[in-house]
Amino acid sequence: MGRKIHILAEEVSNQIAAGEIIERPASVLKELIENSIDAGATQIDVETRSGGISWIKVKDDGCGMSREDAFLCLERHATSKIVSLSDFSRLTTYGFRGEAIPAIASVTKFSLATQEKGTSKGIVIEVHGGKIVQVNETGGLEGTTIAVSSLFFNVPARLKFLKSPRTELLHLQKQLIFSALSHPEIGIRYDHSPGGKGRWEKGEDFWKRIYSVFGETWAKELLWIEKEGEGFRIYGAISKPGVGRPSREDMFFFVNKRPVESKSFSLGVIDAYRNSLMKGLYPLCVLFAEVSPDEIDVNVHPTKKEVRFKREYAFRKFVSQVLLDGLKFQGISVPSSFCFEKKEQNLPTLLTTDSTPIGESCLSSVNESLSEEDLFTNHTSSLPKETHETKLPNNPFEYKIVGLFSSLYIAVEIKEGILLIDQHAAHERVLFEKMIEQFHASQKQAQKLLTPILITLSATEAEILSNSLNIFEDLGFEIRSLGISSFLLESVPSGIKRTDYEMFLREVLLELVELERHKKTARLYWQRDIALSVCKKAVKSGDLLTREEQEKLVRDLFFCKFPHTCPHGRPTWIKIGFKELEKQFGRTGVQGCEMKGKIL
Repeated sequence: MGRKIHILAEEVSNQIAAGEIIERPASVLKELIENSIDAGATQIDVETRSGGISWIKVKDDGCGMSREDAFLCLERHATSKIVSLSDFSRLTTYGFRGEAIPAIASVTKFSLATQEKGTSKGIVIEVHGGKIVQVNETGGLEGTTIAVSSLFFNVPARLKFLKSPRTELLHLQKQLIFSALSHPEIGIRYDHSPGGKGRWEKGEDFWKRIYSVFGETWAKELLWIEKEGEGFRIYGAISKPGVGRPSREDMFFFVNKRPVESKSFSLGVIDAYRNSLMKGLYPLCVLFAEVSPDEIDVNVHPTKKEVRFKREYAFRKFVSQVLLDGLKFQGISVPSSFCFEKKEQNLPTLLTTDSTPIGESCLSSVNESLSEEDLFTNHTSSLPKETHETKLPNNPFEYKIVGLFSSLYIAVEIKEGILLIDQHAAHERVLFEKMIEQFHASQKQAQKLLTPILITLSATEAEILSNSLNIFEDLGFEIRSLGISSFLLESVPSGIKRTDYEMFLREVLLELVELERHKKTARLYWQRDIALSVCKKAVKSGDLLTREEQEKLVRDLFFCKFPHTCPHGRPTWIKIGFKELEKQFGRTGVQGCEMKGKIL
């Protein structure tokens, strides 16, 4: 019998390696930028087309390569970073395997132009699908330029798994942000077609780079932390207590300046913020860890984006303690010790025994055949008018507002007992249904700003906003584009107390980015999520409402289609029945409660 086992052809093995290293255009960009950084570049220029699917070009002013090295870098496992196994414990560069360039060249139409510093001639090598098709000498180059086109042109099975150019652009921009944050001293220019242009200047310090990447609004909400101990050094920027975003997308971690995904890092941060952020929010952070190379394993994954610590628990605990110290410095009360295990909280019996919102006895029969989704498909008015004869059991409009306490809860006396209304959740519900009504009525309710606000966005945010202007207009915003990434906010929805409009607009954009990432692109869902975001403009805990404002809010809430919960599912009120009060006070069977159920 003949041999069944054989050695794979080089182009086949390179394509297998590409399958491990190159997932999408952002993977190509990552490898090329890291090569430029390892080459000592001070300026990196990036051009992309169609989200990097059709074209990626990276030019740097690094040391360049000789003719011999240029050919050698196209061979697998050819590297200048390591020679022996002992070199793994001293790695300070991004690359070391020598797999990325040949892997990229095997699944693209690839061009390498490079000239070593101090020489008069350079070389241009063109490779199609792993095969060299042309070699030319050239001069006048500076550093290295690599152009990659037609990603996966020879691997259609991989090509069909790429997302839309717009989605791939989001990943490209995220990779650029990682690179910009890890090396603020390096200048980076980018030109996405479509998608816009931008730059981060060379020679910036950490804070200047933070400002140029995230903008002044978010940068002002960050604080500096730095501490060394237990074999680790942690430094960087974290958001102040109470400032967060609804996803982990803006948590950036670096180990020895290498962008990484690290469960120990992220869990350490979340542990520290457990009592400083609302559930569902995550801090904005740009954190660096300096660790001895022999304390980590960077050879866990072909993409090198994961690292493994020898002392995972010690690192996680150290990260948490460093952040806790930073949060304490801001005057926020946080525990001096913490536990990684989640503990159950014991809530007061009074508020949990009879915690069904007015429920069976009041308002439960209003539109009970409707679902939350009906708000988005019913093209008639979403809000019952006060002139409508709305049948509500036990007439909930016979009520008396007792007062506001804790600057959050409105106490309302009704026939069956007492309602404790969360003013924030209630206002969210009222605003939410009003916004849906605006969509159906196609009417704008906007208030002009005395001074329009100039907003500068990232390329990703700018593209999302440009494609969503009509939806924002439906909500009552007037936004004028001033160029690639600058916009002028001229009007905002009326009847809103919140005034940090730029922050609010960025929060809405973040949700739209998340929608795109989860493929919920139908207009119905875009409108729904924007309306949910608008509800963030509701009155907050600590906002002191006048008696007239309390009266209006309570009445508006009772007229809502779904008054029991806010748009996020939290209850808007808790009912404490008189029977429950009597039980708590030991008055069961006691005479003398003649006034029970009467509104005084």
